[in-house]
Amino acid sequence: MKNFTQLIIFLLLIPILSISQASLNMVQIGNLSYNQDLNDIWGYVDHDGNEHALVGCANGFSYVDISNPSNPEEVFFISGSNSVWRDLKTWNNYAYVTTEAADGLLIVDLDDLSGQTYTYWTDQFMRAHNIYIDENGFAYIFGSQDGPTDGAIILDLNTDPMNPSVAGLFDAYYLHDGMVRGDTLWGAAVYEGVLTAVDVSDKANPVILGSTPTSCNFTHNAWVSDDGNYVFTTDEQSDCNIGAYDVSNISDIQQIDLIQSWNNENGFPVIPHNTHVLGNYLVTSYYTSGVTVIDASDPFNMVEIAYYDTSPDYEGGEFEGCWGAYPFLPSGLILASDQQTGLHILEIAEPIYGCTNENASNYNPDANTDDGSCLIVGCTDPTAENFDAEANVENNDLCIYLCDQYIIYPPNVQTEWVVDYGDVLNIEAEADGDVFWMDDNQNIINNGLVYVTDPIIENTTFFVYQEQVVSQGMTQNIGEVNHVCDGGPYCDYSGTVYNGGLRFQALEEFTLNSVKVYTGTSGERTIQLMSPNLDNVFESVTINVPESEENGVIIDLNWTIPYGEYIITTDADLNNSNFGDNNPLFKRTTGGLPTFPYIIDDVVSINEGYFNDYENGDNPGFSPAYYYYFYDWEIGTPDEACTSPSVEVNITVHQNSNILEDSSNKIVLGVFDLFGRKVNSLQDNQIYFKLFENGEVSKEYIIK
Repeated sequence: MKNFTQLIIFLLLIPILSISQASLNMVQIGNLSYNQDLNDIWGYVDHDGNEHALVGCANGFSYVDISNPSNPEEVFFISGSNSVWRDLKTWNNYAYVTTEAADGLLIVDLDDLSGQTYTYWTDQFMRAHNIYIDENGFAYIFGSQDGPTDGAIILDLNTDPMNPSVAGLFDAYYLHDGMVRGDTLWGAAVYEGVLTAVDVSDKANPVILGSTPTSCNFTHNAWVSDDGNYVFTTDEQSDCNIGAYDVSNISDIQQIDLIQSWNNENGFPVIPHNTHVLGNYLVTSYYTSGVTVIDASDPFNMVEIAYYDTSPDYEGGEFEGCWGAYPFLPSGLILASDQQTGLHILEIAEPIYGCTNENASNYNPDANTDDGSCLIVGCTDPTAENFDAEANVENNDLCIYLCDQYIIYPPNVQTEWVVDYGDVLNIEAEADGDVFWMDDNQNIINNGLVYVTDPIIENTTFFVYQEQVVSQGMTQNIGEVNHVCDGGPYCDYSGTVYNGGLRFQALEEFTLNSVKVYTGTSGERTIQLMSPNLDNVFESVTINVPESEENGVIIDLNWTIPYGEYIITTDADLNNSNFGDNNPLFKRTTGGLPTFPYIIDDVVSINEGYFNDYENGDNPGFSPAYYYYFYDWEIGTPDEACTSPSVEVNITVHQNSNILEDSSNKIVLGVFDLFGRKVNSLQDNQIYFKLFENGEVSKEYIIK
């Protein structure tokens, strides 16, 4: 494990490469082929420290020495009835093998390398699907077809490992697989489609602690994290997932993330089989995908970091390829059993650093570990039609803008004017769009086809342009339309410790007009628009929400949301004040019903659910399995307009025209201020009086 961990820490930032490659960060050290199909696999270290593979075969049990991993050698083989299913585990120096053929439980003493010390134990059953042995020497026989239960037969191996005794039964429902840590059995109830937690501290009286449906309702296996706070499952169906579940509150198990394999594509979906937890990593046998390694150090955001395709001749949703994977050998080697290609001995490859992004100018096809050096040249202006969110080297000469596609002609307007001092002009423009007038400092001073000037007392320049709408705005709806319940115990409301919401990306500016919420409890809530790291509130509205459990209620928001990533949620502090916990008591949708992402092209993408119990501050979880609270978004986008070039309009004041002269035939005797004082120079924004020779007086107001 130490060697495995030392290698795996280099792989935290590895991108997923093209599916044409059969491996990523894993290499094969050795291979042993068989003349029959294989099934499950386990590992064993003998008293001398030599590592071995325990291989389930269609017709028996194979014990393989892998101390020289490049040249594995079968030590012995014990024949059994033909079966597709064999499962293997060890306790001390004994191997225990179940099968769905009528053989009972094969028990083998591994100290005898001749393979002659074994027995088929048949006291309680002949056929069983699976087995797990805990750290205390209790074996759990799952899915027996002819035993006292098809749940779990609990056997005590401590007194006589070759002749175990029955310690208890779990018979609430059929268990296909499971594992035990301490006093808790984590069971995969495949036909009920649930992960179940069972208290087995009293082996004679197991008690169910909690259960939850898994993403595809076909729970095949389960494995608990080292800290006991998370369980990881597989659903053995085409196009299904490895799921991560928060089990820290056993009465309210939360699905927090889902992940699929490297080659799970539309048209060729793959089937996950069994996953195992190794520290912060999940090692999974994944049928036609081979073996995958997932970094689950953040269970809310699992990342696939390595894989090896053990059956490149198979693809898609076939039950062919890799059946089992065992990652617990001290050497760090990973054992894989492939039904067609035999035993594979794999290891994590040493990292080759470089740029692994094929879109980068410095892409290194030999690199398997991204070192952050990728140079991606592109348009970095979010307002451009070809904005590249991935680009980190600006070349905005590449940018293409909407208005580049249109020619908007300037308004038709008289551009040269000669006026007398103080004249007022009505200037008319002809245009198909919206006309704007600007002063010589580019300030808009008028909007419309006609501009009535102030009195002109000096030479003046205006600019006029038009703006035409080239793309009409729209109103659309997005997101889950209505709340739907799948019938599960938490299909309406999550546990009260959780506040939730949705994470979304605004791909251009839009207006979030309204959302719909459902609640059985009236009261005041605050809806917030927050930054993705929850450190900034951009918008907030507090509203008294009426009871609306059946039909929901529309909440008007009218938020203008610029380009960027956001979380829409509720104020947990107000929820605590009004309802006693973080939850706003709004309904959510789960049970495999949400279909993220919800997308309006080039406008918005609602990507996944958000939830937070605030136990470790703002350490949120995100999952596409939950749709929290905000249904039937109504969004609006503005009209998109393009502008014409501006036209320069010049107004010249006649050089012989001023207030001391008059353009009429009347002779001006003088100009006086309000106090009757004769003035020879004029100041702005003052009133003056003209005295004419014929005795007439006119009042003048100087504006500038």
